[in-house]
Amino acid sequence: MDIVVSGRNVQVTETVKEAIRHKVGTLDRFVAGLDRADVVFKKERNPRIDAPEHVEVTLEGHGHHIRAKSRGRDQLHAVDMAVTKLEKQLHKLKTQVERRHRPNSHRPQNHHPLQRALNGEVSALPDEAEEAGPEGGDDVVGDGSEPAIVRTKSIELSPMTAEDAVLRMELLDHGFFLFCNRDTGRASVVYQRDDGDIGLIEGIGSDVV
Repeated sequence: MDIVVSGRNVQVTETVKEAIRHKVGTLDRFVAGLDRADVVFKKERNPRIDAPEHVEVTLEGHGHHIRAKSRGRDQLHAVDMAVTKLEKQLHKLKTQVERRHRPNSHRPQNHHPLQRALNGEVSALPDEAEEAGPEGGDDVVGDGSEPAIVRTKSIELSPMTAEDAVLRMELLDHGFFLFCNRDTGRASVVYQRDDGDIGLIEGIGSDVV
């Protein structure tokens, strides 16, 4: 796996980089085909913050895109926390891949939290989902007199099932995921509810495909 380590206005020592190569380099044992990892550090400058070191680790390869963010008292502690998150996400991905090859091993569909959402538990997106959108886009500075659209993002809506969208959301460590529902052809959103279940919002009107 090609592992790229960088810092945003913060230095990363060779000792830390070597430890990262060891910790992150073993994650491909969960899923074959992971060929790149980007590890980016930044640091809070407020001395009163107990966990000032931030790290974002993104794994890519074989059509997969998995991300985890964490923070710690030092860079290695932050990495350990992120690796723990990634292990859980990759284990979930591995289980999903195995289930696709053994479809009869699924638990009853009505036990899945997404199915409970499909059965009628549909509500608005949570406020905290604002930061969970895809990376990239153009920033626009408002004059502060009234709320303004300050970032514009363009994404490709990939056709997939709602269950696949839930998996993508979890792998990206996001609060929601926008996708094209393969079953309906409409733009849809799955999101993490405060009660731990999954919500589904589906557009009504003109189809997107």
